[in-house]
Amino acid sequence: MRSVRLQNDNGDQVAGKEGRSRDTGEFLYKVIENSGGVPFQLIFGQKPAEGHYVDIGAGIVQLLGVGPDDFTEKVFTSMIEEIVPLNEEKPADMPDFRNKFSSGEIRSYKAEILVKTADGERKWIRYASLPLIDEETGKVIGASGILYDITGRRLSPDRIKEKEDEWDRLKTDLIHNLAHEIRTPLNAIIGFSTLLGEELEIPERRKEYLDIIVRNSDHLLAIIDDIVEISKIDAKMVKIRRDKVKLNSVLRKIYDQFGSEASGKGLLLRFEPEHDTGDAFVYTDWYKLTEVLRNLVENAMKFTHQGRIEFGYSVKDGMIEFFVSDTGTGIPSEQHRRIFSRFFQGDSSLSRIHGGTGLGLAIAKAYVELMGGQIWFTSQSGEGSVFRFTLPYERVEKMQI
Repeated sequence: MRSVRLQNDNGDQVAGKEGRSRDTGEFLYKVIENSGGVPFQLIFGQKPAEGHYVDIGAGIVQLLGVGPDDFTEKVFTSMIEEIVPLNEEKPADMPDFRNKFSSGEIRSYKAEILVKTADGERKWIRYASLPLIDEETGKVIGASGILYDITGRRLSPDRIKEKEDEWDRLKTDLIHNLAHEIRTPLNAIIGFSTLLGEELEIPERRKEYLDIIVRNSDHLLAIIDDIVEISKIDAKMVKIRRDKVKLNSVLRKIYDQFGSEASGKGLLLRFEPEHDTGDAFVYTDWYKLTEVLRNLVENAMKFTHQGRIEFGYSVKDGMIEFFVSDTGTGIPSEQHRRIFSRFFQGDSSLSRIHGGTGLGLAIAKAYVELMGGQIWFTSQSGEGSVFRFTLPYERVEKMQI
């Protein structure tokens, strides 16, 4: 009988023989079989899927409906319908697994395998194996491992999706509850700080301190709102409304919100309404449209220190295309790919100055896509940025807002 040894994950050698080894080997086999597993030793053949099992547990009959004497690598391969590798190195199929084993590229192989048994039943099998090495040549000649039936424990894709959705809902509920508990004391802090600041007897220096408290409390509330909103998006709890919206009024609202700040920074802020006012009345989600534009203009305000910020829209090819352009610091090309990622802040030093969670653009992108549009940008470092997004154009008759 050829002398072989088993190599573990760390490359250490474990003594054994081709065929079931005695003493320790017999004991381990019985432990595996008693735990419901099917131990095996496979010797690779000259051609793919022609290897033979020199030893396999009797449980293979119950597991796959084939007797130990009739079970070969070719028989097993013919039963496989799907392989889900669990290694970091992921062989594409069983022959690829054998090649990577033989070359020493991988030291173990773990996978969940969907098989159709000889009885026509579909089962999920957990497959785990280590290389079997010929002591005379030092070459990998096969594999030794265990097969387990995990059909009852493995969730179907639909069930996995249900579990993920349930987890998202639980996570969102938790965040909502925490947000509520944080908002309550924060609102009290803001309210009483504002009242104290209105007292005439308080020195100016203390009023400045109170202003800092109020500003930072407002900022913390905004962070909480962003975190709650992104969790609702993940849990698919965000619904799209179909409001009748006058687009020029939305632009005016954004202009009024940021006009004073722009003047204080010496910036030119202007918006361009559609000249044909009939095109200005559409069906869309008023709140989400306003939030996307507000977010884009707010970002432009943060990173523009001189020059201008412009925003507006036009109707093109059955879509409304909005834009927000600025003459600010711009976005380096190496950061373009990540700009809509969550918690990403392009310039960490500026972000510390201006604050922000790095969630604003991620939320804006999610809103635009939920409303049936797309968002993109062009930018170069030091040359400003132009953000654009589209929404479906559903015109309505002129209305009064």
